[in-house]
Amino acid sequence: MTSELTAHEVVIPGLEELRVTVGAPADWETSFVEDPPFFLAQMPQDLAGPFGDNLIVNIERIGDDAPDELEELQGLIYAQAFASVPDFYAVDDRPHEVDGRPGWFRASLQTAPPGITAMNRQVFTLRGDLLVTLSLTTMAFRDPEASELFDAVADSCRILSAREED
Repeated sequence: MTSELTAHEVVIPGLEELRVTVGAPADWETSFVEDPPFFLAQMPQDLAGPFGDNLIVNIERIGDDAPDELEELQGLIYAQAFASVPDFYAVDDRPHEVDGRPGWFRASLQTAPPGITAMNRQVFTLRGDLLVTLSLTTMAFRDPEASELFDAVADSCRILSAREED
């Protein structure tokens, strides 16, 4: 069962032209990591035991040499995952709307320290030259509840540019 979600606003320093609001489980601990900058929500240790789930929201500017079409970009991200993540196994990979605009969904399995299988679900979308990524990493044995949680978190995601606020 999905726990109640609490809304959080994510603004990355230097990229203030875009903000993301997203719901994270109300009982999870949240923080902003500064280097590299991203929003983190994680299951509290007393609930998680040694296998804590986490939610990451990231906004990053893509380089001039990166593809500006979402389908091309997702192919590059896919290739990078296979090249850099040990034991990466794609479970699902398809177009998926993110806050009413084209996006991409990817679910993958990988081995996480200390040798436990983790499931990573993520959606990402482009807003101009900014890539917005929402990732939920959970232990594979929590998969049924994590699937429901990811759907609720992804549905809560709103992306707003400074221009749209004016």
